[in-house]
Amino acid sequence: MMFDQYKNAHPELRGLDCGIDKFFDKYINVYGVTIAAMPKTPVPEIIHAAKVYAQLIDNDENFHPDDIKIYHYHQEDYRGRNSLIVLVDNKLMDNKWIGFKPGQKFWVPAQALRPGHSGVGHSRDGEMDIAVEELFHKYGKSLQIVYPKDFGLPDEEAGDTWASTLTDAMDSARGINRTVKPVNNRWIYPESAWYTYDAISCSWGCQVDEYLWHVWATNIGYYEMLTRPPDVPKDESKTKGWCENLRFEWKLCTRKDLEDTDLSAYNLINSTRYQIPNTIPFGEYGGNHVEYHGYEINVINIAGHDRYTINRRLNPNIKLKRGNTYYFDQSLKRNSSLPLRFSSSEDGIHGGGVEYRN
Repeated sequence: MMFDQYKNAHPELRGLDCGIDKFFDKYINVYGVTIAAMPKTPVPEIIHAAKVYAQLIDNDENFHPDDIKIYHYHQEDYRGRNSLIVLVDNKLMDNKWIGFKPGQKFWVPAQALRPGHSGVGHSRDGEMDIAVEELFHKYGKSLQIVYPKDFGLPDEEAGDTWASTLTDAMDSARGINRTVKPVNNRWIYPESAWYTYDAISCSWGCQVDEYLWHVWATNIGYYEMLTRPPDVPKDESKTKGWCENLRFEWKLCTRKDLEDTDLSAYNLINSTRYQIPNTIPFGEYGGNHVEYHGYEINVINIAGHDRYTINRRLNPNIKLKRGNTYYFDQSLKRNSSLPLRFSSSEDGIHGGGVEYRN
């Protein structure tokens, strides 16, 4: 929705009056979370981010939040702020929004996706989708706040003795605890450690965020299925290629690895006390039962002939439902001289048919 439409649809969101429309011009609401995008963001990337987050909140896709406490937190945090995810045009604009003080009063600090982060079709193609990680961090923060005993992080009053089930598991995974500091600007881990995040700019709380992501992504089989990092060509794919790429930071690749090596984290992430998503969020939430859909169009050359791909797939079957809205994005460079057209006949005008315009 455009800003005025969104504001009319969600009068309960006080933060819409803070000047947020100076930054973002497109909005969508996912179970109480506002997803706002800057003008240059392709619509399919916005929809993809929305569907990934919807799958985190409603993983069984029955159109009801899996965890009602997480859902209520998304409506309003303990300071009365609303939840926000932003898609920004560039880092400069991201920093301007972060520094926009009127927004800080009404919105929980936003998880930001930068250009290319919302990878439409990437996971199905074996490429790491940064949106899945960044949006899980948003979901993970809600877990930590709603369930502090098991997932929570220390606040300013907690001191060095504060701990949760998750942080205790992380200390075991790192082989060192929070009292250990970097030496000569690097972390020193024992050889037995399987979580060895090396960025010294990442504080202990940041380390917990990353650890929770690694545990969850390993547990649901996401790491194991990925064949390559973001932006790496498909012809450089390798079986478990993403796991290989992560070895410097995270040694576990499969759910069995997690169970055998990090049993505390495995038991926590699979605890029946919580409704943590247990299937991969590919960004395909709801099928045609939801109104908005986005498709990224690209052109590849096969045996000297140009062929369209839709969300990285060649010749996929797509079912369109009358009344829904479908966005086809041709902003990738190889589309420049190949406009997309529709026909009710196979091969359209190339096969004796006509262009569909109804």
